[in-house]
Amino acid sequence: MQVIKSSGELEKFNGRKIYRSVRDAGGSKQLARSATNEAKRKFRTQTPTKEILNFLLRFLSREPGVAERYDLKRTIMSLGPSGFPFERFFADVLKSYGYKTQIDNKLKGKNVFHEVDIIAEKNQKWMIECKYHNESGVLTRLHVPLYTYARFLDLKSQNFHAPWLATNTRCSRDAISYSKGVGLKITSWKYPKKENLQSLIETKKLYPITILKKISNDELNKIYDVGIILAKDLSNFSEDELSKKTQISTKRIAKILEEARIICE
Repeated sequence: MQVIKSSGELEKFNGRKIYRSVRDAGGSKQLARSATNEAKRKFRTQTPTKEILNFLLRFLSREPGVAERYDLKRTIMSLGPSGFPFERFFADVLKSYGYKTQIDNKLKGKNVFHEVDIIAEKNQKWMIECKYHNESGVLTRLHVPLYTYARFLDLKSQNFHAPWLATNTRCSRDAISYSKGVGLKITSWKYPKKENLQSLIETKKLYPITILKKISNDELNKIYDVGIILAKDLSNFSEDELSKKTQISTKRIAKILEEARIICE
């Protein structure tokens, strides 16, 4: 059996990949085995990965929180340039790993002013460019590290240690090769092997509030407007306190907090 990736490429079906992903999402061994076997039984021809994913999300709902965590990639893609900006989310991820961060910076370079998405400091000072894609299968290609490194060179007077590219999708081989050559750090969906975006999120359960499924867009916006973008940070507030801050009823807040607790635990 082959699967059709979002990029249109064909790839051999890999049951072990499903098993590992379900386990990584917190599913039990029994659920992971059952999900893998059901997918093998149900899909026997060339099948789009999206169709398999939708089936698995329904199947994994048997254990609370697993389906939501398994759908992490699409959760990240439901962030966006406005409302829930990716750079704000990534800055919060870095804070959880001990970085001091600043977002939305406008800095004077040697020749022009530059908008720098994130300045991060932890022993060293990093200039971070965030590249967000809202479509699955889209690669971050060579031109992105090219202009990121050019911006870094023009900002030498700002005493940055090195440039850093953060993206929510995979990078092309050329983009990775060039970045290695010039010393540009990359954090993408599954690259590098350690400390990639997926592992940074899953290791400390740094899920964005868009992972919550039993919540309206209006409620998401109200929560974001009070400065919360990580689902785990909802637990810092009592039901009454969060209700007052967001103007969402305590009844709804109780359900939102319960869903966040299940997912983050």
